[in-house]
Amino acid sequence: MAADGVPPSVDDLKATIVDTWDARAEQWDAWTPYVDDWFAPATELLLQRLDLRPGNRLLELAAGSGGFTHHLARAVGPEGRVLATDSSPNMVKLAARHALAQGLTNVTTRVMDGERPDLSWASMDGVSCRQGVMFFARPQEALGRLLLVLRPGGRISVSVFTTGDRNGVLSVPGRILSRWAAPDGAAPKPPEGPGPFSLGKPGQLEGMLVDAGYEGVRSDTVRCVLRMPSLDDLLRFYQEIIGDVLRDVAPARQEQAWEEVRQDCAGFVGPASTGGPSEILVASGRRPTPSSLRSGVEDR
Repeated sequence: MAADGVPPSVDDLKATIVDTWDARAEQWDAWTPYVDDWFAPATELLLQRLDLRPGNRLLELAAGSGGFTHHLARAVGPEGRVLATDSSPNMVKLAARHALAQGLTNVTTRVMDGERPDLSWASMDGVSCRQGVMFFARPQEALGRLLLVLRPGGRISVSVFTTGDRNGVLSVPGRILSRWAAPDGAAPKPPEGPGPFSLGKPGQLEGMLVDAGYEGVRSDTVRCVLRMPSLDDLLRFYQEIIGDVLRDVAPARQEQAWEEVRQDCAGFVGPASTGGPSEILVASGRRPTPSSLRSGVEDR
């Protein structure tokens, strides 16, 4: 890892992300029903933008423990193929286990760096990633490589969180924990590099797709809501998924931090609550076909 005061390298960032998700794989997997409900509007839009057909071959990136995989597998049908990949070996093991339990014989799993897909060119009809691209260290370069994996006319569809102010369910506890994790009297350091909101600025991800060479690029935002049975469940979710922010904080300060999170996030649960608010961006495009490229030249 990088020495104190030295910015982490891209490899350091990627290694940290892999280690973090590898360590929390079982915990994340236990929340799958709630997360799948949370992301449901984005899932529906991702599938629409992919426009999958029975028999299609699809690459899924950052598949995690397979929460999105089964939706894709059913969309391409038994004669289709889904290659579900993740850089975390523990996540891939869980995804394989769930695919087997659900009888999804059209799913193959593999440990793979989504930024450097180890696949033949023009081998996939579609590429998709639900809430993973924002953790890529070099998303622009990754999108360029993924373009080559798609066959001409093949589609990409990815989703990310928008900005923190539109995603209170994550930004509210994140802001509190970051403040408590900072040294006494110091302002929390602004996030650098990959993270939940790193690709959420208006036009940012769409511009990357255009620059990578995709055509027909479009984006839509959807409102998504995290609903938990109780405040205790919501706190446990935060503790298991983002609690490592406080790993170097004294126990007494951790208790104070979590009490503040409890108070500020209490409105996200309960009979009168509409749930924890978030907004997700779904961006899509397709690899140009030879005919569309010729048309573009003629148009100019």
